[in-house]
Amino acid sequence: MNKLKTAYAKDVLLEDVEKISNLIENQRHLCVACPAFEEVIDTQLFGFSKKIEFAVRMDMIDEEEGQLMLSDLEKHLSDVYDHAIDQVQQTDGLD
Repeated sequence: MNKLKTAYAKDVLLEDVEKISNLIENQRHLCVACPAFEEVIDTQLFGFSKKIEFAVRMDMIDEEEGQLMLSDLEKHLSDVYDHAIDQVQQTDGLD
């Protein structure tokens, strides 16, 4: 693999991770329990997984690295979702 190409691909993918994370974190206050919120998460993860798949097929990153990026993003989004659900449940308990 060309090191410059690999570094650039990683940078682009990590920028996407940051954008997806920010999108989800900014929308979590809307309606976490709504199917639309889960749909946004699923759609973003699916799109990112396809970008990873493409980068691997083009030999820009290796498969293990791509799977690690995807796994890290999934864990982060799961943590954001769980935190938002906890906040909603705490708020509901105050009523």
